Amino acid sequence: MPEQLSTQGSPVPAVARTAALLDVLAAAGGAPLSVSELSRQLGLPKSSTANLCLALEAERFVVRGDTGYTLGRRLVELGGAYLGTVDQVREFYAACRRAPLISRLTARVAVLEGLDVLYLARYDGAQPIRLTANIGDRFPAHCTATGKVLMAAMPPAALDERLRGRTLAALTERSITDHAQLRAELDRVREQGFGLDDEETTPGVVCVAIAVPGARTDSDTFAISATTVTTGAGGADGVDLEAVRTDLEHIAESLGNPLVVAG
Repeated sequence: MPEQLSTQGSPVPAVARTAALLDVLAAAGGAPLSVSELSRQLGLPKSSTANLCLALEAERFVVRGDTGYTLGRRLVELGGAYLGTVDQVREFYAACRRAPLISRLTARVAVLEGLDVLYLARYDGAQPIRLTANIGDRFPAHCTATGKVLMAAMPPAALDERLRGRTLAALTERSITDHAQLRAELDRVREQGFGLDDEETTPGVVCVAIAVPGARTDSDTFAISATTVTTGAGGADGVDLEAVRTDLEHIAESLGNPLVVAG
């Protein structure tokens, strides 16, 4: 969250201010923010902030309530339009519906941003429990199956640069917090070809993931995963994780080569 907005170097300062304001509202997690609070966080005059909010409200990018502004539905429409242009996301949903096991589970598409994973798509199968991580959510990469496979796919020098001086936060008592342990885990991921989140993000939840190289030259590597709950005795709740991995591999093959039908 920016403490003070700087538009120096921006060819269009108004666009930079708009983006910064939307970022501040997004970081608020749905809590309304007043013009005064937005002005303080952005380091802008209150009058300028008020005018910016009015313009965004008119275009439905923000909504004004009794106590302040929140993000508007226009952003959802634009986000949906963007995702609709990503062929691999559409193919992901179709492939999940065809997959024998994953059609009944929760599956996701994620990319790596810094040391976080950002979730771009989420498929909810017949699994009665809706699990964590929605579209647009971020999680520490070192705790997640998707994050592990994406970090494992990075050149070692680039990964070392991202990890240098960074603390690995623990989300559960099973989370990896030691750099040496993480590197050993990533070695295992490279050797076995998949990542595993064994209750490292959420107690009682297990996730398997594999990386999918971009099908086009402008597409970065992303990861697909499937998630299920545990039995409470160290295993997945009636789900064969090796079979889940096989389903993921079929889906990955179809995403990498549109001529392949998953299933």
